[in-house]
Amino acid sequence: MRQKYSANAINLKSYDFGEADKIVMMYSKERGLIRCMAKGSKKPNGKLCGRMDMFVANNLLLTKGKSMDTVSQAETVNSFFRLRQDTDKLFFSMYCVETVKNFGEENDENSNKVYDLLYSVLSKISESKTEVEILLATIRFQLKIMQVFGYAPEFSECNICREKIENSYSKFSFEHGGLVCEHHPLSGEKTLRIHPKIKDFLKTLQKTDFNIETPYDKLADTKVTKPCFELLRDYIEHCSPKKFNSTKMLEVN
Repeated sequence: MRQKYSANAINLKSYDFGEADKIVMMYSKERGLIRCMAKGSKKPNGKLCGRMDMFVANNLLLTKGKSMDTVSQAETVNSFFRLRQDTDKLFFSMYCVETVKNFGEENDENSNKVYDLLYSVLSKISESKTEVEILLATIRFQLKIMQVFGYAPEFSECNICREKIENSYSKFSFEHGGLVCEHHPLSGEKTLRIHPKIKDFLKTLQKTDFNIETPYDKLADTKVTKPCFELLRDYIEHCSPKKFNSTKMLEVN
């Protein structure tokens, strides 16, 4: 008899397999990235219909297979249905999912943290009422997920001389993974000049728990959140082992 196991997982991507089935890539709280067969999930009246759609979080029962495991049962925990009612919400959610897909691994030792962050950001984006709320949720996710994956950008001190950067302009270096004093020459590197208030904003969100509101939540506007999102988007792309596809849809104007 084939072994069965349970998992809490969020669907990241799916591929059609034949007329009735799908192969689904998921991120699970217990095992990190998993790929499994969802038989009959394309059938309108099938027991898995709708449960294998992108973004859906399920409590699963899976059966071990020789080459690929099979979904035996799925109970939907959250479908984040409001994501599908707004184009901005949909695109930013796709970006967050792709970040997990690009950096996540099978049997990931940080799977619990990654799953919780992905679940939290999809919930926040789904319930957001404004563009700023969507951007704040995504920025929090960008900062936290890069900490988990070992690429946390440095916003407190210079990555070259290790001097504290206080109330002065600095440069964000993609190669050095964070801020660098303005006087350091970085010829040939991609850098962005950072206002001290932007530095403080990012540092505060990075150090604060994902679900805790900061003073910046009430003060932030698109003039702050858009460039911060774009900076982190470009940094994450720079660090990513795989190419991003969703970022083309997220050219924030």
